[in-house]
Formats: sequence, structure tokens, C-alpha cells
Amino acid sequence: MKLLISTGSWSMFIGRSHPLLVHLPIGILLIACILTLLARREKWRYLQSALPTILLAAALSAIASCITGYLLSLDGGYEENLLLTHKYLGIGVAVISTVLYLLERKNNKDRFRRLQVPAALLMILLLSAAGHYGGSLTHGDDYLTQAMPAGLRQLTGLNKSVTNVTAYTNIGDARLYEDLVRPVLANRCYSCHNEQKLKGGLRLESVELIRKGGEHGPVLKDSMPEESELFKRLLLPEEDDHRMPPRGKPAVTPQELELLHWWIAQGAPTGKTVKELPKTTLMLAVLDGMQPATPLDKQEFIPEDKVSPVSAQSIAALEAKGVKVLRVGAATNYVSVDCINAAAFNDQDMQLLLPLKDQLVWLNLGGTQVTDSAFPVLGKLPHLVRLDLRNVAIKGKGMNALNACTNLRYLNLAGTAVTDEGLLSLQKNKKLQQVYLYQAGVKPMAVQQLRQQLPKLKIDTGGYHLPQLVSDTMVYHKISG
Repeated sequence: MKLLISTGSWSMFIGRSHPLLVHLPIGILLIACILTLLARREKWRYLQSALPTILLAAALSAIASCITGYLLSLDGGYEENLLLTHKYLGIGVAVISTVLYLLERKNNKDRFRRLQVPAALLMILLLSAAGHYGGSLTHGDDYLTQAMPAGLRQLTGLNKSVTNVTAYTNIGDARLYEDLVRPVLANRCYSCHNEQKLKGGLRLESVELIRKGGEHGPVLKDSMPEESELFKRLLLPEEDDHRMPPRGKPAVTPQELELLHWWIAQGAPTGKTVKELPKTTLMLAVLDGMQPATPLDKQEFIPEDKVSPVSAQSIAALEAKGVKVLRVGAATNYVSVDCINAAAFNDQDMQLLLPLKDQLVWLNLGGTQVTDSAFPVLGKLPHLVRLDLRNVAIKGKGMNALNACTNLRYLNLAGTAVTDEGLLSLQKNKKLQQVYLYQAGVKPMAVQQLRQQLPKLKIDTGGYHLPQLVSDTMVYHKISG
């Protein structure tokens, strides 16, 4: 379908000046209200002389706004009831501003003073209501409520109306239209294509409405994104009048564009999950970036089993060695043990960890005096998920004891002399996700073999080389004087 090129006219041109002109009477009338209230006091009485001119300017600009607003409404694309409400409120503003000017011109001071405060309050109410409905016509009736802070939303009882909240923890379980495509359309398109504002006669709040199309026909052709107006208009240059979203509004991102292309190419399905649909290599990369972060209280690095608190005596014994013991969360009794300030911690001190074997999940022994003799104790920590052995004197003898740590996910062996045999003894740790081997003593062949046995394991051998910047070699000299 070809894009239709609209021809301009004076009425359209003048009508589209409404958003520019409509703010003028608002400012003038607010100033008039303020001056009216101030002039009631004797010390500000001289301000009364400025009111006729200000009210005349307000009345004329309000009338001009009504005229341009009417011409703009002839373009169509607005919800009728909302448009009528906004129009009558705007006329009301123009009428009351004219009445206020005429009263001031007749110089009926005593009568006018009695009407000043009620008239000012009525003016503010009319302006606020007209502005609200005008904003709803342009941006949708939920434009303001969408931006409400959580506290205000709860106070006004709007918490239940929150939409587009991520309802999946794995991107493969996300429904393509309901969880991924619809939020993009809501953020980028609903402000112009909704029940209140029908730009081009098109609504996009549901697949049924999308398929129905607008004034110029269908906007969606199943399995043919390049032939669908819904997609084609997203590719137009910003200066093109038919580009969507229009100039001045945030454009869709490359990831969102690829997502919409994929959805249309699959036939614009509803109810289908990501894992049910075929994906290109590019789409896999896009989806990987959309994987939601795991909430802190659901991190798999923290077991969900309930355990009793660590005894104060056990903590005191470790803290006497300079070891820091902390709970990993406010709602859990699991703890982390950090020896960053306990460089003298050794193999004999490892026995102090056994009273914590049911609660210990994160252990940092980096830079301590422990050796391979520590592995038998480490194998008795069933809930251990993070183990840091950076820069300790281990070679990996007895490292197979870590196979008993069935929850182990993270292991840092950087700066150690661990052997190939020690590294390969980790093959039974099926839940292991990350191993760090920078400046360790293992050979590339052993690393490759472990990767084959544990294909999901990420092994970082370090040795990165960054380009040198000019600022890296700049030398600053202090100049005296």
C-alpha cells in the first residue's frame, strides 16, 4: 500500500498553531488572577489599573485559541466525547475572560470586587480542566497517571492499574505479543492511536484493532513486515511526515524494531511464548539482552532452605582472627565469611568454619595462608556457592573434595598454582557456572577439556589487552610561581 500524501490548507495550517497559541491565555489569565487578588490590598491598589489591558489580552487570546482548536479538530482522529468536553471548557474560559474584561471596563467596582475571588477560582478550575482534557487528547487519558511515583499511586489507589509489568523470569517463557510487543506499542504508539486519540482512524491497543486498520486500510500483513504499514513507517526518516512515532517523540530502538519485525514475520501471533517460535541469530542476541535480571531476594547464589542462625560464639571465634562474618540478607540466616583483613588465616583456622557449615554460602579466602590441606574442610560445607581462593598456595591436590559442595556456582582460582589434574576434578560440579583462572598454572588443553564436560560453564582465563589511550601516558608537572 502506498503512503498517502496530504495536501496543506490555510485551515489546517492555522489549526495546527493551536498547541502554540493555547498557552498564551493560560499565562495571561493566571497573571490577571494574581493581580486581582493583590489589588484587594491597599498597598497594591495601583495594580488595578493594569487589569483592563491584561483581561482584554486574555479574552482575545482565549477566543483565538478556541478558533484554532476548532480548526485543528477538523483534522479528525480524536475521541468525540473527550473532544467535546475539551471544546466546551475552552469556550467557557473564553466566555468568562470576556465577562471579566467587560465588568472591569464598566468600572462597577463594588460589584466587581464581590465577584473577584469566585471568578478567579472558577477561572483556575476551568483552565485546569481544559488543560487536563487537552493533554488527554494529545497523550491519552492515562498520560499523567503513568508517571505517578509509587507512593502517590498507592495513596490514590491506582496500584492495581499498573500494566506492562514483567510477568516472566526467563525470556523463553515470555509471551511474544502480550509480554514483549504490546509494551513497545504502549510506550511508543498508544499516545496517538488510542480510544481518545484516533490518529488516522487507527487504534493499536489490541491485535484485533491492529488488524482492523485505519482510514487508509490495513496496517498489518501477516508474515510480511516489509509490506506492513505498521513496520514500514517506523523506518522512515525523522523529517518525513508519515514517520512513526512522529518527530519530537522517542523513536523505537533497534532492539524494539527487530522485535516487531520478528513478531509480524511469525504471523503476529498471540499467546505464543518465545521458546515456541523459531529465531534467527540476530533475534537470539536481542532476546538475550531482554532477559530480566534476577531479583536480589531470588538470586540462586542464596539457597532457599531455612536454616538456624549462627551462634554468637562461632562468630566471635572467627572475628578474633580478623575474619568478617555477615548475613547475606535481612530475611535469611545464611552468611558470608570474608578474610580480606585476615591474611594470617591458615589451615588450622579452617576448623573454625565447621560450626557454620549449614549457614556458610559465600567464602573469601583470597590472600590467606591456606593450602591444599583446606580442601577436606571445604568439602564439608554443603551450602557453599561462592568460593574465592585467589593468590593462595594451592596446587589442587585433594581438590576433588569440592565435589561434595553440590551448590557451588562460583570459583576463583586466579593467581594459584592449581594443576590440570586439580582443575579437571571439577567435572562433577554440574552446577558450577563461573571459574576464574587468570595467571593460574593450568594449560589450555585442560581448560578446553573442562569446557567440553561442562558446556554451560564460563571459564575466564584473563589476559585482556586494552588499547593505550593518550591520557595513559600524560604526565602532569606542577609549575611553581
